[in-house]
Amino acid sequence: MFAALARLVSRYPRWVLTAWLVVAAAALPFTTRVGEVLNAQPDAPKQGNAALVRDKLATAFAASEESSMVAVAHGVRVHAGTPEYAAALDVVTAGIAAVDGVAYVRDYRSASGLKLLDEDDDFSVMLIGLETQDLSTAKAVTMNVRRVLDDSADLRFDLSGGPATIIELEQVSQRDARRAEIFGLPISLLILLVAFGAVVASLLPLLSAVTSIVVSLATLFFLGHLMEFAVFTETIVTMLGLATGIDYALLMVNRFREELRSTFDARKAAAQTAATAGKAVAFSGLTVIVALTALLVPPVAFIRSIGVGTMVVLCVSVLVAITAVPASLALLGHRVNWLRVSRREPGLRSRAFWRARAVHIMQRPWFWSITGVTALVLLALPALRMQVADPGARGLTTATDARRTLAALEDLGLEGLLNPFDVLIDFGQEGFYQPANVRKTSLLTQELRELPRIAGVTSPMALESIPRLFLYQYYATPEVALSSEIAPLARATISRDGRYALARLVPSGALTPSEGGEVYRGIQRALEDVGLKATIGGVYVQGTEWTHALYGSLPLALALVALFTAVLLGWAFRSLLIPIKAVLLNALTVGATFGVLTLVFQDGVFAKLFGVGEVLGYIDTSAPLFIFAIVFGLSMDYEVFMVARIREAHERGMSDHDAVATALSTTGGVITSAAAIMVTVFALLLPSHVELIRTLGLGLTVAIVLDATLVRLTLVPSVMTLAGRWNWWLPGPLARVADRRDRT
Repeated sequence: MFAALARLVSRYPRWVLTAWLVVAAAALPFTTRVGEVLNAQPDAPKQGNAALVRDKLATAFAASEESSMVAVAHGVRVHAGTPEYAAALDVVTAGIAAVDGVAYVRDYRSASGLKLLDEDDDFSVMLIGLETQDLSTAKAVTMNVRRVLDDSADLRFDLSGGPATIIELEQVSQRDARRAEIFGLPISLLILLVAFGAVVASLLPLLSAVTSIVVSLATLFFLGHLMEFAVFTETIVTMLGLATGIDYALLMVNRFREELRSTFDARKAAAQTAATAGKAVAFSGLTVIVALTALLVPPVAFIRSIGVGTMVVLCVSVLVAITAVPASLALLGHRVNWLRVSRREPGLRSRAFWRARAVHIMQRPWFWSITGVTALVLLALPALRMQVADPGARGLTTATDARRTLAALEDLGLEGLLNPFDVLIDFGQEGFYQPANVRKTSLLTQELRELPRIAGVTSPMALESIPRLFLYQYYATPEVALSSEIAPLARATISRDGRYALARLVPSGALTPSEGGEVYRGIQRALEDVGLKATIGGVYVQGTEWTHALYGSLPLALALVALFTAVLLGWAFRSLLIPIKAVLLNALTVGATFGVLTLVFQDGVFAKLFGVGEVLGYIDTSAPLFIFAIVFGLSMDYEVFMVARIREAHERGMSDHDAVATALSTTGGVITSAAAIMVTVFALLLPSHVELIRTLGLGLTVAIVLDATLVRLTLVPSVMTLAGRWNWWLPGPLARVADRRDRT
């Protein structure tokens, strides 16, 4: 297959490049629209209680609580609690209420059952509910609400929650992607100039990466009409597109220049490059995609959508590298070395260094093997106490509205307003408006208020300003309730048909998993005491179910990735030892990366050095799975690059010692340059305002540094030297199968 592909791209390079030019030009207009389909948020499985409660609130209640928001009104020309402040707030409230799609606006003067005013710190909190049919409509309404808030000269507002946070995360994600492009491309060019010593050769990988990103983002736009993609997909796709697009093209250009020096024929060199390096790139891409299938195993749409996005960009990067790049090289020929920046022959400057390095390692293989493994194990030890949790708004910096809103709620003791427990009470056919059920709801409200770690409760009976006897009278019938002064509360907490009632509990602060479990069990006991049936959901339960869904399937994901990767490597290299060695070393690299993340993000070691800011004391829930899948895959890139060259040398009759030395001398510089580019791209994620993206940035940076230095350039040569001829051993039955495959 690769021989046929090599003939195609070397004989018809203009047609190949024209095809890619047409595809890229057609894709370009849709690249800028990819944000329209990036809506998916971390969510619980659809079969969980949180999803059930959320769906009922969205369909059975007058106001969809899924689209509720929190606005913090800071005094600018007026002071909170004064008549002037109230008058300015009235103007804003009236403006928001007039926006089409707004269901309600409540402030500290409304019947909310919560303390929403802080005169000392000069702010108050507003609760805004949206009545919309879908997320796109909710986002449009939110933008209109934002314009009303921005028009106030006397007050300054922070807006968070629901669609407001989604919009902000989309903007942050777009800024992160642009930063990777703006800074990543020129820095990568400098690294390529050092590696190749020629401008033309250095520009080709950059063009390859840009093409990969453009086509990938356009593909996501069209796929987004079939499925939802996470808001961070654009950032991750851009990051991987830059890293893999440049790396794969780097390998192809490097191999082409080698072939050109020996054949002096551009078309033959391009064909040989596509047949050899192209095969390595394709196989490497396949191993990365296999690793990324780990993101498809958890039954969580948010994780799966990023998995699909990363697979798309990997496929496009490989296709560009094995077709467009050799076609370009076939046309360029010796002009690939134009505009040299060094007097020395490009591409040959580091070979002597890496051969000497290989010889040095192979002289003491036991020392380097033991030292390398020990270093990785020591780095991995802190990962044994790694804790994961969903940071919510805490996972954003104070440069975001969501984090500033959280700070204001903390001052009021209402941090839990963004992480409530929603108790959906089901009264069956009797409905809420039966006197006995109204009384039970009142008793339940009182018991829930007495639970530890609960700052407030919103329910049909959570009104301190109205005597309880009057409340019973108001709730005599639906008609009376909806025509009285408590109508806004009734619409928000009682379903249209009267079957369901909502009791929303606001924790007094951030809850640890054990504290959250105590609150959950307390709610269950209160329901049993008053004899009511309910489903418990809300943001906290959603986070718990999300974590269980994610890590419940993690062992299966890890096992499948390790198994399929080992099978692929064994099939490609006719070896039993090489895949086992590769999986074990990759596992050590991932473990060491987790250990470093635990030290930095959980313990705060060197946190300021890496610009982490606030130390949460745990790792973002989804970060370990993302890092495992991406690191395990990208590490295989270097494994395939190096072992493929070792096998080539071995098949040419070289001894194992000489094969390793030759492979390291030819790939050492390429791997180092590729790793430097990846580190540059991943490190550019560290300034992000999102904890998950910062964690990915540091984790991937550390992993690539360890893999490209300690593992591929030290452990792999030393271990393969120790293994000797056992590197290529297969059991008899497997060897016969491999022989039949080779003959075919």
